[in-house]
Amino acid sequence: MKTKEVKTFDSVAFFRAIKEKMAKMMEGMTLAQKKEFMRQIREGKIKVA
Repeated sequence: MKTKEVKTFDSVAFFRAIKEKMAKMMEGMTLAQKKEFMRQIREGKIKVA
């Protein structure tokens, strides 16, 4: 039987938190604005974490 390792980093919780932050930031935006916002995040112009 394998012993369970203690997680130092929970990726699921981390990415859920990021997703929630992004959802709050994108609230009320049109689709075009959301696309531009996501492009800027991918390029590193906007930091979410």
